[in-house]
Amino acid sequence: MPRAVDPDLPWGYWLRCEMGPREPRYVDDFTGGEYLSIRAAFWTGRMGMPSYQGEPPQQLLEVLHAILAAVLRRVLREAELAKDLFEGNRIASQMFLMWLHACGLIVSESEKDVRFSLTAEGHSVLLMLIATRPDSVKAHRPNLATAKDLAGLGRSSDREERFAEIEGVVSQWDAAFLRRVEAGKPAVVLAMRMKGPMPVLQTVWALRFDSMEHRDAVYDWICTRLDRWQAWSELAETYSSKELTNKLLTCLAEERCISREDQGAYSIKREALPNI
Repeated sequence: MPRAVDPDLPWGYWLRCEMGPREPRYVDDFTGGEYLSIRAAFWTGRMGMPSYQGEPPQQLLEVLHAILAAVLRRVLREAELAKDLFEGNRIASQMFLMWLHACGLIVSESEKDVRFSLTAEGHSVLLMLIATRPDSVKAHRPNLATAKDLAGLGRSSDREERFAEIEGVVSQWDAAFLRRVEAGKPAVVLAMRMKGPMPVLQTVWALRFDSMEHRDAVYDWICTRLDRWQAWSELAETYSSKELTNKLLTCLAEERCISREDQGAYSIKREALPNI
């Protein structure tokens, strides 16, 4: 049985690090297991999964990280998850959610309730994944989004107050969606910090609108999905702005297909949040 976990501390805080002749090993006195990394202790020890070429499969841990972050940030719907993370494969998205539910990292109020929340251990795992994200699975230095940001940033019921709070924080990040005026029209832009001796912000993508109201409505939708900004920004950096435009419009269209009674499931959670 998994041990009781403090949600305010990264998963694995109880591990004992032993320095060996070559590399340190992390010992779990609760299970008796020894591991080469905290991620390995979680993947093979806690989740009971095999390693890949001697290590935890980092890409799968990235997906797990993305799902936990989404659950913390907003009400997660499986249909949008499939479009965004699994290239439309709903069997894969359903399987991943069922697996995390069965392992006790996420929970729903009932079997028929598709709205998930993080368990104490799930929150602790998210903190660990944020802290241990390796260079091999990120294109550049990760932005400053923390679990505290995902849980608490932009929660005001007033839209302009949400925007002001979010833009005041994300302008310091390596990649951020911001409101601007481009070619005389209101726009949502992606600004990224360029590499080099002068790491200034540069606009790498823009989506223009005919009115500020339309721009702000789309920006509000993007801010709700703050947990996806890092991954979405890498589309513009690695491929082209068309890839990012297609991703955003595909996810937005998926939301529009939901019936009126389910549309509220996409709003940011307003209920009490964990004290983090």
